Amino acid sequence: MIAVPKKDYREAFRSFVNLRKFKLPHSVTMTMKQSIQTDRDGLMVHQRVDRDKAVRNFRHFTNLLNRRVYGHSFKRHGKRIQVIPVLEGGGLTRFHYHCVIDCPRPEIVDEFPNLVRECWTRTDYGYDQIDIQPGSNTGWVNYMTKYRTKNEFDQSIDWLNLHQD
Repeated sequence: MIAVPKKDYREAFRSFVNLRKFKLPHSVTMTMKQSIQTDRDGLMVHQRVDRDKAVRNFRHFTNLLNRRVYGHSFKRHGKRIQVIPVLEGGGLTRFHYHCVIDCPRPEIVDEFPNLVRECWTRTDYGYDQIDIQPGSNTGWVNYMTKYRTKNEFDQSIDWLNLHQD
């Protein structure tokens, strides 16, 4: 296997992202709880967030958001919101996502930030520190793909939850 330098990988990802196909992109940062308490046979256990749990949690979030925006068309016809997620954190830094999330319909643009907030806080690891800014551009994508606070740059891109047309 040939090792790809971090700089080349980052530049390839930045070229791959195509915001021109987004209708009303939003720049979003969503922070995660560091752990949750769960009941295992009557014993309360702390489950710390890790990369795998973060990815599953984000998948749950996008499923909730897609259901709220598209209703039955999400399951029946595969309609999905465009999302470009990048996971940061671990170690001393709280896990969080920087992402571009597209609002697909202009008639819901005013309520869209509240939908994102509501769906995120309904997930197990969704924490209430959320920043949502309308309008996303290449400057935001460049910020999302910075090297700082990423243990392994190539692992920070959440390919399992990325969706762009």
